[in-house]
Amino acid sequence: MRIVIRYNAERGFEDAALALARRFFARFDAAIDSLTLAPTAGVDLELFLDGRLLYAAGAGSRLLPPSDIVAALPGRVEPSPAPPRS
Repeated sequence: MRIVIRYNAERGFEDAALALARRFFARFDAAIDSLTLAPTAGVDLELFLDGRLLYAAGAGSRLLPPSDIVAALPGRVEPSPAPPRS
């Protein structure tokens, strides 16, 4: 899976973008081919999965917690398998 998170640092969305990236790595580690954090002035926060816009937060919209955003992903996305126990 290819993930792009675009965020507006000047408007305070850098922490939200980082939290979202951490949530993706925690849940989908081995399934992630690439994860890009892209600062931009044009949007507040956008999430793209394999080139498709899945989430956008703009002026006046409620920013969802990262866990809610990841939980709402399409069903085809599966979490990484748990590492083998020693």
